[in-house]
Amino acid sequence: MQGTQHTRRLVKASAVLAGASALALLAGCTSAPAENGGAGSTDAGGDGKFVIGFEQPLGGQAWREMGLASLQALANSPEYKDKVELKIVRTNDNDAAQQNAAMQNLIADGVDLILFDPASSSGADAAITQAAAQGIPVIANGGPYDNPDVYVVSTDWGSAGTIGADWLLKSLGTDKNIAVLEGLAGVPLNEGTMPGVIETLEGGGATVVAQDTNGWNEATAQEAMSTILRSNPDVGGVYSFLTGGQGIPEAFKAAGLPFVPVVGGSGYNGEACTLEKYAPEGLTGDMVFGQPAIYAKGLEQAVALLEGEKIEQEQYFPPLEITEENAGDYCLDDKPANFQLGYDFPGLDLTLDQVMEYYSGS
Repeated sequence: MQGTQHTRRLVKASAVLAGASALALLAGCTSAPAENGGAGSTDAGGDGKFVIGFEQPLGGQAWREMGLASLQALANSPEYKDKVELKIVRTNDNDAAQQNAAMQNLIADGVDLILFDPASSSGADAAITQAAAQGIPVIANGGPYDNPDVYVVSTDWGSAGTIGADWLLKSLGTDKNIAVLEGLAGVPLNEGTMPGVIETLEGGGATVVAQDTNGWNEATAQEAMSTILRSNPDVGGVYSFLTGGQGIPEAFKAAGLPFVPVVGGSGYNGEACTLEKYAPEGLTGDMVFGQPAIYAKGLEQAVALLEGEKIEQEQYFPPLEITEENAGDYCLDDKPANFQLGYDFPGLDLTLDQVMEYYSGS
């Protein structure tokens, strides 16, 4: 091994040990990490790069595809390309058992750190325990995860829910009857957010007269809203969690009904463009969403940790908001409706061209 590579490897191992020790102190752990920082610190990345695994439990969604593209764009940027090797692993159907097994495989592969978008609130605990025993830091990236051995770099999804609820309450007229579409049942961020949303809405004087799901899909949101409107054509507003800013207005348009205030938040280009298109006809909306580039922010924090910096164990970032007032700044005329916005994150300065090199969505 050449001298420079050997030096980099020693620095790398020391950084992993420092990060693992800091996490152990935060967690109140008494067990020491494995000698030399575990499997992830000395055997992987023969070129001296940090080998960082990313486990993605639900592929195909534009939000997650854009997140992965931003992650790869940052990893291949001049600042990071000589530091990082990514191992991206995909599993299916938001299956927590599959995610846990995939993370254990990443540990066996000798990664230095694992980033994962949680499929559940506790389904990866076995892999996390194994990683902690080997001194491999783990970062929940994209959503929260309740485990003392896990760092969290996530959108403040609870805030994303109540920001929209507060906006809707202020925007309702005399008719306080509203429809509510939750996101994808069973997913932690949906289950953890919706009770607070309902409490906020009802506590603010709104009456929920119809409920359904949007499946985090604009077509599903439009279909659900169309069904609701057949029996509740006079609702005064609509709250839809993290999707619906395009489908819901189109359901009103197709039914020949006047627009009402709409909360959505997929961050699709179609939401911004729909707001811009129908604002002259009276559409108002608040599209609240977390930037997919939170994945890139997770990578930034992962590298800082591996380089020996101290990072906050729980980092929650505010969502973005698109309204009829700023929709024109976000609508991209040359992109399809389901193109995902939010490709950059404050402080990272990723460009659309950089990210598009890795984006596999529409």
